[in-house]
Amino acid sequence: MDTLAVILAGGQSRRMGRDKGTLPFDGVPLLEATARKYQGVFDAAAVSVDRPGRYPGLGLPELPDQRRGAGPLAGLEAAFTLTDARTVFLTAVDLPFADADLARRLVELRGNADVCIIRRSQGGREPTFAVYGRSCLPHITACLDAGERAFRAFFPLVEVRQVAEAELPGWDLDRVLLNVNRPEDYRRALGLLHQGAAGL
Repeated sequence: MDTLAVILAGGQSRRMGRDKGTLPFDGVPLLEATARKYQGVFDAAAVSVDRPGRYPGLGLPELPDQRRGAGPLAGLEAAFTLTDARTVFLTAVDLPFADADLARRLVELRGNADVCIIRRSQGGREPTFAVYGRSCLPHITACLDAGERAFRAFFPLVEVRQVAEAELPGWDLDRVLLNVNRPEDYRRALGLLHQGAAGL
């Protein structure tokens, strides 16, 4: 398999106070809305979960964490160890406006780098909307074995293609990369969704 889209949905949603994957969004649970975006876009799509059977009936293969509680980097490790994907497009369930066309563009822009990630104009990066090659796997495993769970510990070990906002004309990155971590974020996302529907 060439490229696998993996939706991270194994978190505890402590700041939200409820499972973010089950939040209603555009008439369906947020995880289902996210899954629909990527089905048919890449070679396959799957969901990264903390335990098997967390989201029954979703219709996507599950990739259970091999290191429970170790965060998104462990989810990326599981994506490579449990599949034969050469490339993983990693996205999070809490990005309700994530754009599959932008995901495809990042895959194109990766070139020969190990990682392709957006660098915001303020300097921030979004590791849970990014592209990773299988060459990353030994470095991910080494970091996790050493107790390092943050992407920032892993990035210095690989070649990272950082895509500046100026290279992505036509995308509203504030919207595309809007995280819904807290109830107020979710309310904001619903407001943006309704505004978009009203403008049609």
